[in-house]
Amino acid sequence: MQLTRHLNHEELSQIILDSDQQHLQQTLAALPEWAQALTECPDGFWERQRTDIRERITSVSQRKSTQTVTAWAGALAIVLLAIFLLSDSSAPRPPGEQNDPDQELLVAVEQSVQSGVPQALEPAAMLAEEISSSQPISTSHRVYKENRK
Repeated sequence: MQLTRHLNHEELSQIILDSDQQHLQQTLAALPEWAQALTECPDGFWERQRTDIRERITSVSQRKSTQTVTAWAGALAIVLLAIFLLSDSSAPRPPGEQNDPDQELLVAVEQSVQSGVPQALEPAAMLAEEISSSQPISTSHRVYKENRK
């Protein structure tokens, strides 16, 4: 450690580079010996290598087919879910089955507007109608109720 403290950045980089080059040269020099040693392996070794490689290839293809099946199943589930959601929301609702308070209020307002007379003033309207037509009250009341229905 004491040796590298007085070195600047360039000198330290050069030392590291030289060390890496020496290591690479030693590795490359030993490469022919390793290749020769590997070629001298018995036939049983090479058979085990072939078997292991074939097993790896088979497991990779099985894994890929499993992943493919899983991906297709997921895509199909998403499509079916989308179809279900879209078909359910677009189904028309029968108007008779719903009891919409807003619609009931609109109908009541429409009936009130069509009657021409507020509900509180109906007796006065019947009296005025009776006086103007000179008919008995029961007949006028019956006619008004029939018109109202």
